[in-house]
Amino acid sequence: MKKSSILTYFLSIAVLCLTGISCNLNSSHEADLEKTLEPVEEVTFINGTENTTITVNKTGSSLYEIMFKGVGSNNIIADGNHEGWCLDWQTPIESDNGTYEGIKLYSTYRVEKWKPINYFLNIRDELKEQYPEVTWREFQIAIWSLRANPPFDLETISVEDLPAVVKKDGQPNFSYDLVNQILAQVESGHQNFEYEEGVQFAVIAETPVDVQTLFTVVE
Repeated sequence: MKKSSILTYFLSIAVLCLTGISCNLNSSHEADLEKTLEPVEEVTFINGTENTTITVNKTGSSLYEIMFKGVGSNNIIADGNHEGWCLDWQTPIESDNGTYEGIKLYSTYRVEKWKPINYFLNIRDELKEQYPEVTWREFQIAIWSLRANPPFDLETISVEDLPAVVKKDGQPNFSYDLVNQILAQVESGHQNFEYEEGVQFAVIAETPVDVQTLFTVVE
């Protein structure tokens, strides 16, 4: 076979593969290729916050109140008291004036995988009007359900395994029905949520590995 014919042959094979006609080489590596090309979305470190000190206390309007000090100069978060929520529901934290130093802060603004939680944060006032009986406990459980680490499935987790903060006298101190309604609204609405000026979004506090991962809310 002439060199030109050989070249034409391999070029034809390449075109067939690229245009979607089955090709053994292509199919054998398809899964790895898709995994390699899958977009990687990461939260963004907020410059200057590597020496932040946080002090954690319980409150009545959110799971925690977090006092931030030493966040440095940035246009996302300032020193002061902010609401606090938990992501790691199986890891402890000192919530009676517990102080943690050298904490880095990360922004979830425009992070696609954080869209459900950030959408939820922006409809909380609407949810309070719709469900006057809702408490911070339903909100916290919704957050665990949306993005907990490890995963949190309210439908399968036993009462014994529920975190103590959402129980009273050993029994659930929240409404399963309200949590499910909140999650249904987030599921149906978060796809249309747009990151734009004035929206609320989560800022994550990178606590030590043996301490709950926390986040606060900014806009």
